[in-house]
Amino acid sequence: MVKKMLKKLFIASLSTICFSFIYACFSYDPHTPEDTYHFGFIELFSLAIIYSGVIYFVAGILLSYGVDKWHQLHRYPSKRTSYFTKVGMYAIAGMFVTFPLFVYETLSLPLSVLDNIRGLFFMLLFGSYASNVFYHVELFINAIGKRIRNQTLSDIEMK
Repeated sequence: MVKKMLKKLFIASLSTICFSFIYACFSYDPHTPEDTYHFGFIELFSLAIIYSGVIYFVAGILLSYGVDKWHQLHRYPSKRTSYFTKVGMYAIAGMFVTFPLFVYETLSLPLSVLDNIRGLFFMLLFGSYASNVFYHVELFINAIGKRIRNQTLSDIEMK
């Protein structure tokens, strides 16, 4: 149990870094006018780490446990079906986290209905993307761990 928790903490750390880097890459605009202030790449990256890190460590780890438990209860006919099911479950979990954030954010803003719908759509899409970053980092870590275990076993068999 402790080993699994440490692994999830490590995955949350890497996910925060990956997500923040990708977010900063897409958000950074070096061509803003000189008379306006804009965030630099490092500032965007740092802000994204602060905000996404809290969400990954608080909600991401808990929801990841839930998705893993629910996924273990079912049998899937193929690895492909299992993969896409888990991608969908992580996407829904990410939307579950971002919906309250969207509601909190829009309570103080006088926006039109169309702006609210558009904002909700992009916020839910953003949440599903962030949660799937977590899932794919987890897959990457599992693949590396499996390769290391196989290498260690083959080294033991050679001796």
